[in-house]
Amino acid sequence: MIRNDEQSTNTANETYSLREDELFDVLESARKHDARDHALLCVGYWHGLRNQEIAKLRLADIDWLAETIRVQRQKSSMLTVQGLARRKGQPTMCEVTALKTWLRQRKSISDYVFTSRRDDSCLGQRQMNRIFKTYLALANEARIARGDKAIPMRPKKDGSGTKWTPLSIHSLKHTAGSIAADKGSTATDIKMLLGHKSIQNSERYIHPSQRAAWERRMRLELA
Repeated sequence: MIRNDEQSTNTANETYSLREDELFDVLESARKHDARDHALLCVGYWHGLRNQEIAKLRLADIDWLAETIRVQRQKSSMLTVQGLARRKGQPTMCEVTALKTWLRQRKSISDYVFTSRRDDSCLGQRQMNRIFKTYLALANEARIARGDKAIPMRPKKDGSGTKWTPLSIHSLKHTAGSIAADKGSTATDIKMLLGHKSIQNSERYIHPSQRAAWERRMRLELA
């Protein structure tokens, strides 16, 4: 994961993501304020979805009996069917709880899972980013109030390096890949998680530390 408190000369391949504590704070701020938005962000993180992949999810894509969710990935990526994340005693991170809470409140006749409050249509890119940035700002308020650092921003797309802008909802996809890699997932695992067509897209998340690489070697030696 690349952050604006780290130096890098290659901006073309940088990914911008949240640490686990930052992700928790964003999801917790959503959970406290809005069931739809909390469920939306949970689904986006756990399955590493692009904003339009979240927006296009339909009720029929969720199989409650099997507890799975089906996603047709965009940009020529694969169709994935993945389990829904359960986190007993952790409502902030529990995708199953978040979705069920939202669907109990949902009154729309649309078959989209996440609908606009204005007209029951699926959410657009601007709406999705606005939702994410709302809870990013609330999370930062909470972090600063308790003496933690705010979540870093990213350089503006002009590449000047002089202006910074908050992360977008697309960072949830990068966060899923980065956290999976940090926990020892292989490039193949990440490819399946994020629905990448090429494993090269998955390999960019694998940046093991010297310590982690040594510990894995020692485990293999003792096996």
